[in-house]
Amino acid sequence: MQNLDGVVLVGARVLRSDGRLEPASIEIEDGRIARVVEGAEATAGRIRYDLAGRIVAPGMIDTHVHGRLGHHVMSATRASVDVIGRALLAHGTTSFVAATATVEYGRLLGAVTGLAGLVGPVKAGAELLGIHLEGPFLSPVRRGVHPLEHLVAPTPERLDALLEAAGAALRICTLAPELDGASEAIKRLVAAGVRVAAGHTDASYARTAEAVAEGVTRATHLFNGMPPVHHRKPGPVPALLADPRVRVELVADGVHVAPELVGVLLRAPDLRGRVMFVSDGTDVAGLADGPHRRWEGTPVVIRGGAATTLAGAVAGGTGTVLDGVRLAVDQGVPVEVALAAGSHVPADSLGLTDRGRIAPGQWADLLVLTETLDIETTILHGVVRREES
Repeated sequence: MQNLDGVVLVGARVLRSDGRLEPASIEIEDGRIARVVEGAEATAGRIRYDLAGRIVAPGMIDTHVHGRLGHHVMSATRASVDVIGRALLAHGTTSFVAATATVEYGRLLGAVTGLAGLVGPVKAGAELLGIHLEGPFLSPVRRGVHPLEHLVAPTPERLDALLEAAGAALRICTLAPELDGASEAIKRLVAAGVRVAAGHTDASYARTAEAVAEGVTRATHLFNGMPPVHHRKPGPVPALLADPRVRVELVADGVHVAPELVGVLLRAPDLRGRVMFVSDGTDVAGLADGPHRRWEGTPVVIRGGAATTLAGAVAGGTGTVLDGVRLAVDQGVPVEVALAAGSHVPADSLGLTDRGRIAPGQWADLLVLTETLDIETTILHGVVRREES
């Protein structure tokens, strides 16, 4: 590890906070970005590191992570969160939100309580920002791999218990807007400072639009866990894309969503700044091809890096946010737009003001990338990190 306090990075093309990819110099002090200046100008007396035309981007922020390398956040242990955080950092993700799974409600509250106590810096890895509750407030017909017997309605009593267990650690709550009590739940969660996401839903266009008016500001893995778009029955997807208040997750791994569609969305000017890449990474992410068993016992098979159930259904993500950036660029999306979808947009979606952009006062969470978007150096809070995947 190397501490870069007092260092200026020069000679790189930098993803600026306004979305431009331009030559600039970055000065680092006390783990944060002290100054960003055009070209190679820098304060005299600083140690200068010439990056020779490399790209410097903010560290990726993944708002939807279940696990990696055989570990799942539902264990709510420091050991598992550390393994997940180190593995994410090795692939360019410097901050993440732990996404839960649907289990019996009392057990879920226990996991949430445990995760809330782990929020903050991870040992030598990506920082845990908080909790994304994915389930149990989901549609029975769009539940995916979430067990039917544990799905419940978002009653006031359940919300009270959830908010008490999670405290300020609850960042996001996925909810199907058509459920009984959903309108009141959305308003209660928003009042508590939680970002509410429409997901695993069979809601109509009209009901989804109402939910946005009630406070929904996110979509959980757009297209997945939702009905397909029909020209006479549009459903939730167009309603979520139509409203500029909503930012949408996209699992851009070439499996969950067709690569061509990823390109279409990111090339649409009105959607830039609203689409964010997530991994939806599960505990089998990063494992070798072959048969595996997920944390809750579901048998899955990994082939070519993609995880499916024995019946052939997609069984969560195995890629990373930076993989999504590369896929988008391959589809003709400008590099700066694709990188922003992994950094600026997720930061904005959570209201973060201390990371996600290269600007004074932000944490120096930075990626030094080649022209092909391979990682040369990862910097976390101003310290060069080299972690194994």
